[in-house]
Amino acid sequence: MDSGEDTRAISERIRSARVNLGLSQTELAKAIGVNRATVGHWERGGAFAPSRAHLQALSTTLQVSLDWLANGEQGRMVAVVDTAGPPSSRAVAEEEMLELSRQLPMSFVAQVVALMASMKAYF
Repeated sequence: MDSGEDTRAISERIRSARVNLGLSQTELAKAIGVNRATVGHWERGGAFAPSRAHLQALSTTLQVSLDWLANGEQGRMVAVVDTAGPPSSRAVAEEEMLELSRQLPMSFVAQVVALMASMKAYF
């Protein structure tokens, strides 16, 4: 596969994962710290491809594996919901919240943090 095909395939995977999560280009751009136009360029392919660091940020934000995003390899989804039951202690719950938050779009994490901050008034 030549680099033009590689770039186009990456662009299709970025767009597919973004749309699957219901994120706009603007929301994705804010979550990874780039301009909206940059996300648009990546999704159009051509000469514009994300750097390795941006691929990693995209992978985390879009909740897909880096291998799938960069190469189209199996194992697209990274996030796995644990249905084993509630955490057994506060420390375990906090650790699980932190780990799960790393897989969510920053806009969602900010809303959860704001909700938690507003709850301080009740305790």
